[in-house]
Amino acid sequence: VGNLHCFTEQWQGELNTDGSSLVVAYGGAGGNPLTQYSGQRAEPLSVKLDLKLIADVGLVGFPNAGKSTLLRAISRAKPEVASYPFTTLRPNIGVLEYSDHRQITMADLPGLIEGAHMNIGMGHSFLKHVERTKLLLLVADIQGFQLGPQYPYRSCLDTVVLLNKELELYRDDLLDKPAMLVVNKMDVAEAQFKYDEVKDKLRYLADVVGDYPEELRPERVLDFTEVMAISADTDPIGVEKLKHRIREVLDFHAALKQKDVETSVIATLRAQMAPKGPQML
Repeated sequence: VGNLHCFTEQWQGELNTDGSSLVVAYGGAGGNPLTQYSGQRAEPLSVKLDLKLIADVGLVGFPNAGKSTLLRAISRAKPEVASYPFTTLRPNIGVLEYSDHRQITMADLPGLIEGAHMNIGMGHSFLKHVERTKLLLLVADIQGFQLGPQYPYRSCLDTVVLLNKELELYRDDLLDKPAMLVVNKMDVAEAQFKYDEVKDKLRYLADVVGDYPEELRPERVLDFTEVMAISADTDPIGVEKLKHRIREVLDFHAALKQKDVETSVIATLRAQMAPKGPQML
């Protein structure tokens, strides 16, 4: 499921629903007896189509954080999983199924690297798919991440701050989305010790970003509804708890949105019903 964006030099539009249509160029007038059946040429135009996935939840993380492993564990999707980075080269969609037949879609997207907002690595090919999600689910490796020997090592906390920064630089309004954080690979040695050191900082990110240099420091921080530490590979109970928490968070924010819509409608109706003109007292 996705939506198409059509771009031309002077015009752009979106196709977001099934059966919708857009006119991007006009055909020439057909032939008739008055023109001796000589029709006019159609309008020549080059059109770029850009597909953006639509999913309820978007997995966001550095390479090898365990996003694909989590998707395999929480749904029936079978993305490629390996012990090296960049195993996910294109988005994968999984469906979270519940006992009452409720279904929630989750997108496993290619891993980000520093500079993704400038289209480095998968860059915009990844970030554009985040735009249509209802919930951001950040996945961070408790061991941190290092892309290669020539790159600096980033701790678990560093990766979360940098993911925040990349999202902000790409599109600031992405930070308004509901967000959850999963600290993954809690089955490795000393994982609990490392998590205990950073769990409070992860929950209150705004209190620690000031310690980072300006080029790494986001101006706004994500407000995580939930921070959970699990092992997607060896902790089925934790994965199941996450699955149900995702549903609760989505339903909570959907209810808030519906309440905002109802409040707006009521305010509009009251304004329309307000007496106009002079009144007799």
